[in-house]
Parts: sequence; structure tokens; C-alpha cells
Amino acid sequence: MATIEIHLDGELFSADVIARTAHRCTNDYFAEVTPEARGYLVRLTPQSTGAADTLLPHRFWNNALGERLHERVCSETGIHQTTLILAAMRDARPRLDSEAAGSFL
Repeated sequence: MATIEIHLDGELFSADVIARTAHRCTNDYFAEVTPEARGYLVRLTPQSTGAADTLLPHRFWNNALGERLHERVCSETGIHQTTLILAAMRDARPRLDSEAAGSFL
């Protein structure tokens, strides 16, 4: 059960993105994230002998790119999401009997 080490550039990936990506692996691997001079070192140790995966570094990279994109979209659309949620909550509030009766008139 060899530990897989993945080095990620801190300019490309935030600490949050790396943490979320590492968390995706925790069903099968013990995850450790360590800051380095120019990025992060991720160590993934299989929890069982059946968990070893030679493609894991590539999958990890793809998942990190997906998390990075998700983070970017959320930062760019956050105000719109908040506005939509507030509008939906306003429209979903229970109506008083007097309001409901008035709407049929």
C-alpha cells in the first residue's frame, strides 16, 4: 500500500479547492495536505489493498480542475444566486387568511 504523492501549484489551485478535492478521496484513501513553498503536497494512502489506483493522480487533477471551475462560477454568480433565493423565499412565505381571501376578489 504505497502512498501516492501529488504536487499541486498554489497559483493554480486554492487551499479550499485542494481540500475539497482531497475530501472526495476519503472513502478509499487517508488524505494529507501539506503546504509547500509554491503549492501543496497531497498524500493519499490507500485504506485497503484493493484501493490502490494508478490513475488516481490523473483523476485527482481532473477533480481539482472541476472544483476550481465550480469555485470560479460561484464567485461570479453568487450575487445572482442570492437574489434568486431571496425572491423565491419571499414568494414562498405563507399567506395570511386575509391576503388569500383578497386574492380571489
